[in-house]
Amino acid sequence: MAMTSPAPVIAPAERIYRGKITRPERWETWIPNKGDILVCTPPKCGTTWTQTMLAMLVHGGADLPVRLPVLSPWVDADLGVPATEVAAALAAQKGRRVVKTHAPADGFPIWEGVTVIAVYRHPLDVFFSLRNHTANRRVVDDDDMLTWPVARSIRAYVSNPSDHNDVTEDNLMNLAMHYANTVLSGRLPDLKLFHYSDMVRDARCTVEALAAAAGIDANPGVIDAVTKATAFGAMKAKAVDYAPVGGTGFWKSDENFFESASSNKWDGRLAEDELALYRQRLEQLIPDAPARNWLESGSGQHSIT
Repeated sequence: MAMTSPAPVIAPAERIYRGKITRPERWETWIPNKGDILVCTPPKCGTTWTQTMLAMLVHGGADLPVRLPVLSPWVDADLGVPATEVAAALAAQKGRRVVKTHAPADGFPIWEGVTVIAVYRHPLDVFFSLRNHTANRRVVDDDDMLTWPVARSIRAYVSNPSDHNDVTEDNLMNLAMHYANTVLSGRLPDLKLFHYSDMVRDARCTVEALAAAAGIDANPGVIDAVTKATAFGAMKAKAVDYAPVGGTGFWKSDENFFESASSNKWDGRLAEDELALYRQRLEQLIPDAPARNWLESGSGQHSIT
């Protein structure tokens, strides 16, 4: 596969998504080449971890040439870095690039030769991870529902409607919309699909599966090195190099961006009526039982494609 040949557009974006920091015009910072990799996830589904593994695989080992957010930017977001600077950093990279978006797949074109890798996670794990994420931010809106007591916060997360003017709004409907418009729509026939619970079950197999999904021929030594470097403790210890906007003071603690790398965070923390409300709402949003079950639990494997 050519690594510097421009990737033709097969189909245009079907919808424009915006948000508090999501800026669709910033897609122009990335001119896709064949071989590039786009990580497409809802927030708090293992995005940074997935980007890091892929970036290391692309570069043939654990040593990255620059910090991850520079090497693998969130292309359609304004995080305070000028668009021209992001574009220049991407253009300067030789070979395959790895970039990220939180927009669903109908929010960007389909490009020939660009691998799209999507990762999902149990919605209740996402909820508790979002609460930790919000608590770690230095600046938070006074009315942010993720700062409320759990009992009130979970009801807002489950019940609040989606707003297409804020694609990264934190609620169950937005997560379900991302899944429906990326996975269930069939828009991307060659989508490479992963689930967080499958990934944490066996980290080395995850690295191998990501390499296979991206068509990267990585020898066992590289797989071992990437597995070791992307272990939770290793990434937490070098959080300033991996966390989005790490080292800028955006987070109270860059290390706490990497909170626990665990599943089933809701065990013992939600009342039965709260769980019932969640289950009822998820069934409304994703009526198909197998699709709903996969979103929650994965497949017991590393990819269902």
